[in-house]
Amino acid sequence: MLIGIIGDTHLGCTDYSRKRRADFSAAFCNAIQACRDHGAEAICLLGDVFDSAATRRNVDTFAELLRDISGQLTELKRTKIPLLAIPGNHEYGRGREGGELAVLEHLGFAYVLRGTDMDLGPVRVCGIPWQNTPSQIPALVNKLRRESRSGQRQILLLHNFIAGGQYMPSERCEIDPKELHGFDRVFVGHHHVYEVVGHCTIPGSTETQNMIDKSDKCVVMYDSTGDTISRHLLPKTHDVLIFRYDLSNLLPKDVVAALCRDLDSNKHCKQPFVYVEVRGTILANQVISKAELTAVLRERDLFDYCIDLRYSTQSKSANESRRGASIEQILHRAFPGKELAKAKQYLAYDEGERLFTDIRERILSDN
Repeated sequence: MLIGIIGDTHLGCTDYSRKRRADFSAAFCNAIQACRDHGAEAICLLGDVFDSAATRRNVDTFAELLRDISGQLTELKRTKIPLLAIPGNHEYGRGREGGELAVLEHLGFAYVLRGTDMDLGPVRVCGIPWQNTPSQIPALVNKLRRESRSGQRQILLLHNFIAGGQYMPSERCEIDPKELHGFDRVFVGHHHVYEVVGHCTIPGSTETQNMIDKSDKCVVMYDSTGDTISRHLLPKTHDVLIFRYDLSNLLPKDVVAALCRDLDSNKHCKQPFVYVEVRGTILANQVISKAELTAVLRERDLFDYCIDLRYSTQSKSANESRRGASIEQILHRAFPGKELAKAKQYLAYDEGERLFTDIRERILSDN
């Protein structure tokens, strides 16, 4: 039996632009089509099928989203290809309890596994929704684990971070793959980058949600006959251009020129999303204008972007601080309450500068 496995689709997501919603719908449809093209007899969704409750609360938006994906859903139903799903963390919160998936379920488009299983004949599919308390997962796995009948494969669908992968910091991992034994294969959502860890396969997301994620998006096909998996790449809905500039190599005024050159060298990309990051340290009297970088993008009709300015400014020397400091501000900062009134008497001190200078130096040195 051939089963298509699809990771996080985040339908309705509008990260970086309202137009993004259409991209996530297109990626969902591309993923379903890819599974069908490769002979899928069933398709599994690994959670975070929908991105936000805001989509469901807005009737018009939700109706538009369902219209965008209805062609693929209707075709699956017509050809009797079961669509199985588990709720992910984005399907929970604010009393949602997988509400969007429940709509698909009530319309007869999907079967939602909530710690339950479905027997597809050659394959028994078990599904555990996202767990806010990951320590509960081993007990849920034990409830689903059973001796398989002769020739039948058993697979598990999961939506929590697993340990052992190269793309996930160890402190964020929630479950050890060793605790998921007893299944021929485990397919894991929640991670957005494709990876295989032991008998766990992570298809990754179907669309770029974080601009700095440049991983290829794909679906996975599981062949139960040989207990094998294959990976099939999805077409890009948009190009994402990432430009990083280091102020140890460039002056602030050169960053704008460098961005112009980089954008012009990528003219072949049609309406890409652009991520610009600036790092490093500049002199105290220098500045990088976000407005100027924005203007460069808009001059090229690019309106979907993220400008991430992470640079710092060198500290002023004591002499520079003294020259630029307002005595009134210094006194307010250094003397609370009644002491401020006492300190202000020195503002009018006119019997030589020595005493006043000493006070000012002490204040500066204390701050």
